[in-house]
Amino acid sequence: MSKPKVVVALSGGVDSSVTAALLKEQGYECIGIHIRFWSDSAVDESAGVLPQNKCCTLGGLEDARAIAAQLEIPFYVMNGEREFKEHVVDYFLNSYAQGQTPNPCVECNRNIKFGQLLERAQQLGAEFVASGHYARVSHEGDRHLLKTAIDTNKDQSYFLYHLQQEKLKHILFPVGGYTKPEIYELAKKFGLLRVVEKPQSQGLCFFSEASPKHFLRRYLDGKYFKKGPIVTVDGRVIGEHQGLPLYTIGQRSGLGIGGVKGEPEGEPWYVVATDAEKNALVVGHKESVMSQIIICRDLDFTLGKPPAPSFEAQVRIRHRGALIPARVNIDGERAVITCLEPAEGVAPGQAAVFYQDDLVVGGGLIIRQQNEEA
Repeated sequence: MSKPKVVVALSGGVDSSVTAALLKEQGYECIGIHIRFWSDSAVDESAGVLPQNKCCTLGGLEDARAIAAQLEIPFYVMNGEREFKEHVVDYFLNSYAQGQTPNPCVECNRNIKFGQLLERAQQLGAEFVASGHYARVSHEGDRHLLKTAIDTNKDQSYFLYHLQQEKLKHILFPVGGYTKPEIYELAKKFGLLRVVEKPQSQGLCFFSEASPKHFLRRYLDGKYFKKGPIVTVDGRVIGEHQGLPLYTIGQRSGLGIGGVKGEPEGEPWYVVATDAEKNALVVGHKESVMSQIIICRDLDFTLGKPPAPSFEAQVRIRHRGALIPARVNIDGERAVITCLEPAEGVAPGQAAVFYQDDLVVGGGLIIRQQNEEA
């Protein structure tokens, strides 16, 4: 008996290619879809370089098409440019304008890969969508559990905490049960040599630079980049910043602060907060960026509801960040997280994700943090 139809998100990279090969080997009827995202038009076309998004370069499209042909599965290209611009790029820019540190990968997964693509898959009569994410979904009766990847160094479950039951039941993450080296060996086994030697993309996909500073300057109004004072947590002016969107909570490099009279020599400064009303960048030493209380809103739980009104969990506040033991209390539409170990550099706009061992419980958007005494 043949297995159901599954749409595979084919980027042209090794992970999605092996995903398609594994599912076809398991008997699924596979369809490959390559999503075209919005690209930054500021790329230098005069040098013969076309604007490209790192997640869907022309080379990636060519590789995805070739892999689909090699595996003998249908292949389509889906235009996600408008949705990506609205839900990812504009969200990213608006968050920085509001003094937050956004996580655009969360919104891309929420709205594009497991939003728009899942809708398209259902239109094609597919029961599942599969991707090369390093995470796992266990389908156990009428419960669908989102779990961390076997390879903890590659785990991407942090970006997927918003997936609830109605979506999880239609999602497959085949590579989440393997380590990255094993994926490369599988690619060789399947003869997918075209993608074995491809370099892995780094950083956010919709701008070419390593830092978002140039992208922000290109697309945000100049009013956001007015210079202003750098002040300590106790109110002393010790320097000048170059524009608040260029700094994030917890940042310690690139502040341009030299020796400060009365301060221990060599003790680094960290960004503690931004004050848009005064156009001031607030800095302090390490103890000033340590938080024990984190407040979240816009909560999602993978099983549809929290385990209890108050529950113990491990909390992650950034991708690949440490898992911090904590107690999570649900207060209406908010979560109040009490960290049992201080968390460093908690930034409003980022996600706080709750784990219980390898199970992703859920998460939310950080709106505020404070020390235990506050």
